[in-house]
Amino acid sequence: MKPRIRLAVLAPVLVSSLALGSAPLLAASAQAAAVPSLTCSVKQTPNAAGKYDVTATGAQPGTTVTFRGGTANKFSAEVTVNDGGTATTSGFIPVGKVTASNQDEKVSCGTVKEAEQQDAQAQYSKGFRKGLAETQEGCKKKPQNQNLAQLDPNYEKGYNAGAAAALNSKACQEG
Repeated sequence: MKPRIRLAVLAPVLVSSLALGSAPLLAASAQAAAVPSLTCSVKQTPNAAGKYDVTATGAQPGTTVTFRGGTANKFSAEVTVNDGGTATTSGFIPVGKVTASNQDEKVSCGTVKEAEQQDAQAQYSKGFRKGLAETQEGCKKKPQNQNLAQLDPNYEKGYNAGAAAALNSKACQEG
């Protein structure tokens, strides 16, 4: 056989064997990518002092997620994962770290203190935006507790700061 003919005959064979040889590798990497990765978070339950919502996502639907938390794992709950891969529970969690485990995977959800700090920041930010927007309308601070519900102290601080920012803005100073 001439060298050109050998190359013409062998090239398709080599290309097809490479394609077939890499197919199992591609299938394995696709399968690994499809396996969910467990994540978890702790958030303070609105209007419930000391109560927290714990959510795990990325779990295998139909399996059980075990939540543990607080000092000496005084908080414990087992929740069946929904079709979306999420499991949620809430409860009164003592100070300390919260974890979630599903099958062979265990992750940290954070701590109660971190959840409180996130909630405080979120409340302050919400209050600031509301105070700024309401005060910018007429350049007068409006009473913020019109529905007589007790306000979150961080929301109230944020509202006052937002109102002050609006009153000190160029638009209100010149108007």
